[in-house]
Amino acid sequence: MFWIEIYSRVAWSAKRIARRLVFELAARRLPLALRTPAGRRFAELGSLVEGCLLDRITRDPEVGRGIASQLLNVIYNCDRITYNEPGTADAYALLHFLDRYHRFQLIFDLLSRRKLMPLKHRVVDILDVGTGPGPSMFAASDFYSERFGYVDVSQAYQESRRPRFKIDYVERSTEFRDWLHYFTEYANSRAPTGRYWCVPYHHGTFSDFSAIEFDQRTASWDQDEDGDSVRTIYIRRNRFDLIVFSNFLTKRHQVMRFKKELRACARFLRRDGVLLVVGATDASRKYREVYDAISGIILERGYGSRKFTAWCKRVNLEPYVLSYRSDDPYGEPVKQHLRAVYSVLHEKYHEVVPEKAARILGASIAPGYNRTKAWQMLAFRKIVRTRPQVKRSAGGRQRSSPGRPVLPPGRNDWRH
Repeated sequence: MFWIEIYSRVAWSAKRIARRLVFELAARRLPLALRTPAGRRFAELGSLVEGCLLDRITRDPEVGRGIASQLLNVIYNCDRITYNEPGTADAYALLHFLDRYHRFQLIFDLLSRRKLMPLKHRVVDILDVGTGPGPSMFAASDFYSERFGYVDVSQAYQESRRPRFKIDYVERSTEFRDWLHYFTEYANSRAPTGRYWCVPYHHGTFSDFSAIEFDQRTASWDQDEDGDSVRTIYIRRNRFDLIVFSNFLTKRHQVMRFKKELRACARFLRRDGVLLVVGATDASRKYREVYDAISGIILERGYGSRKFTAWCKRVNLEPYVLSYRSDDPYGEPVKQHLRAVYSVLHEKYHEVVPEKAARILGASIAPGYNRTKAWQMLAFRKIVRTRPQVKRSAGGRQRSSPGRPVLPPGRNDWRH
């Protein structure tokens, strides 16, 4: 038994060294723009997404056919399908994961330069709403790991190596939740550099954004002195420093339906927390209405309590539209990644690839293909102030403590 354990450890170390060597040799051929910490991490994650998808396509014909059959749905009906259809999660990951990961690399870099990314001595809590296959969570993990220090895969479960940030997510699709669970384990077990992505393996605390509850009743069982089971009910209070809506709010009527939930997100942001909305640009009337509706809901009321006044302030981001091109140092690898996986998919399962999807994807992986990918950001920051202390005089009248104004009863000064 002892020698079997030794053999297993040596074999695991040998595989890790081999993966690192292959990656470092490939990294030498990267363009200069990608020979940065962010660029290397982009290349590393891209190779893992590609490897994971190719493994699933070639190992299980049913998975491959499911992906091929859902390509057109993901391209054209992304706002209407439930993503519980078999193959949709893999198809979405193929078309969007690496692209969206790089978008959030650029977004978090901009927010950091504007001093809007929460950085605290205690744990930073992040919530990703509508995470899909999780590209924004992987980008958030890399952003904070770069600043707080990466955790090695071999030390990931040591209490002393717990990261100084924690990510949770909201996702209704069981296909996405299962894919994310699978890929997170795949990526962390095969990462060439051995750097751990602190993305949850579990299926997320919140399964649905509708009627989301940030204060959750939870039960635990303990034993009393007689050995009998005792049930204890407690409230788990979920509070966040950063809440991200990644391509989740896409229609005005959807935004209005989630009015209560959006206000709850703003209410349960911590002091100086940031609520970030990312989606298509407002060049179209559709998204102008979406962003106007979101701003109206978040800004129309305060979020104070008896002890504090609180409100959200829209942050003036410049530029608020970011973009990259298909022929730039990051755009080319995204195109190569799509070409590598789609070529295998089309070769094996071309009979179930919709003809229209084949035309679109064939054109998008052609050598001369080039287009600008642009997206827009909307950001709100939570402002919290302590209410002036109000004392009652002997006659029952209110008076403020010296030098501090008295607020009229019921007055919320969030607009001032």
